[in-house]
Amino acid sequence: MRLQSDDVQHDLVRAVRAGLGLVAGPGGRLDPAEVHACLADLDLFALELPDAAGGLAFGMACAVPVCEELGRWAAPDSYRAGALLADLIQSPEQDSRGHGPSALAGLLPLLAAGRTTAGLAAGTGVVATSAADGWELNGDCALPDSPAEAAFHVVPARRTDGTALAAVAVDAPGLTCTATRRDGVRRLSLKGVTPHTLSAPLHDADDVPSPLLVRARIRQAAYLLGLAAGAHRLAVGRAAGRRQFGRSIGENQAVAFPLAEQFAHLEAVRLLVHEAGWDSEGGRPAAVGATQSLAYAAEIALRVTAHAVHVHGAVGITTDSAVHRHYRVAAVEATRWGAPTSLWREAGALRLR
Repeated sequence: MRLQSDDVQHDLVRAVRAGLGLVAGPGGRLDPAEVHACLADLDLFALELPDAAGGLAFGMACAVPVCEELGRWAAPDSYRAGALLADLIQSPEQDSRGHGPSALAGLLPLLAAGRTTAGLAAGTGVVATSAADGWELNGDCALPDSPAEAAFHVVPARRTDGTALAAVAVDAPGLTCTATRRDGVRRLSLKGVTPHTLSAPLHDADDVPSPLLVRARIRQAAYLLGLAAGAHRLAVGRAAGRRQFGRSIGENQAVAFPLAEQFAHLEAVRLLVHEAGWDSEGGRPAAVGATQSLAYAAEIALRVTAHAVHVHGAVGITTDSAVHRHYRVAAVEATRWGAPTSLWREAGALRLR
């Protein structure tokens, strides 16, 4: 494994950073539609897709720095949802009634061009039950920062044999989307909704995560790493620039020492996430790496963003503050694929196999 990023990864990061910088509003606030347009202009939705689907076939090692940079901006991110929908479509596994991902294969070129977008739901409130014509979804889940023009939602759904992923059209009968009191988060309600496709369970009979879940966890870990790194950068800038009693607050040990410790943790997480992406791309076993890197990234994202708000003081709790946005996004994203404690437990069990 390379410990340093290569030229392609550096170029991808610089391109995303420059593109988002052009559309960022006051305080770095970003509109989901503008973020999606920026990524589409850079052809990033084609990054992981194969040549046959109009993709660039760069692989997970290049997707990791893109997700990390999106996290640094706390950007409303349609990349992870689109990539997961593409993985779901390309998955060779069919559900028990034969309604498999191949039904949506014609969407791959549209996903590569960024002309079809998806929302990525969170939560375990949706249940998939067997019906006469396939599957039926019922329940509620959260939908954070979904693009306004999304054509599909990728929804976690609990089956009797485990949790699976369903692709649901936004105009499907029985699906409603309503606002909540949390900024950027809507409630997705499903009543008798028939999904276009439903994946196999995300864990097999031996509780080993599927390749679909492994790739989703790696992207999520990279995004959380970026969130933490972005909040840390803001905290360091605040500590250096804020002066009290004739000196910067960063000269106080209670501020400086946690920031130094967090930097070391961020570097450790970065190595884990990039190693997991490298293993996944090379066809090596990546289940352990993906699980433990996500657990570590989630813990660090929650810890670093909370401390960054503390360093900012009263300014950090205002909704216009950039660090407040990082904190709020981390609270939603850190448990999307499971709480850190459960992920650590799973990683330990996988290591003992």
